[in-house]
Amino acid sequence: MPPSPIPLPIEPLTPEAFRPFGEVVSLASSARRNQVSTAFDRTSEAVEPRLWVATVTQAVQLPLELKALERHPFSTQTFLPVNGCGFLVVVCHADADGEPDLATLRAFEAAPDQGVTYARNVWHHGLTVLQAPAKFVVCMSFTASGGDDIFVPMRAPVLLLARENRNA
Repeated sequence: MPPSPIPLPIEPLTPEAFRPFGEVVSLASSARRNQVSTAFDRTSEAVEPRLWVATVTQAVQLPLELKALERHPFSTQTFLPVNGCGFLVVVCHADADGEPDLATLRAFEAAPDQGVTYARNVWHHGLTVLQAPAKFVVCMSFTASGGDDIFVPMRAPVLLLARENRNA
């Protein structure tokens, strides 16, 4: 019999709660320039900064079983929503062997006026939206030798649960 999935509730994304994993970017500011201070943090090997637009054409339904996580050892990775769609942010730290530490796994729902920068080596789920289509500006720096993206399958089943009160 397969193991029962680990239930993972979704909480609202706040700068304080997300700080151990990276930076929350507020797009609600009326400032002429809203600096994203960590968007291009990188090691010396990551010599090629890139910016692109990612389009997500399919929304997910909750509950959602997480299949894999990814991390970027040489650079932060930033996602900024372009068309006012919120998204899900699932993160965890690495364990002593560098693998995802599921004991630190957290899930957040980003508001339509929030983006995130994942810190280097923070394990995270791929871009996941509850409404589609959704567009995001993505920033990340790359090395010339590869190894910029590391993906691992989940070693235990994790079930992302719907928030009971989405207005909380």
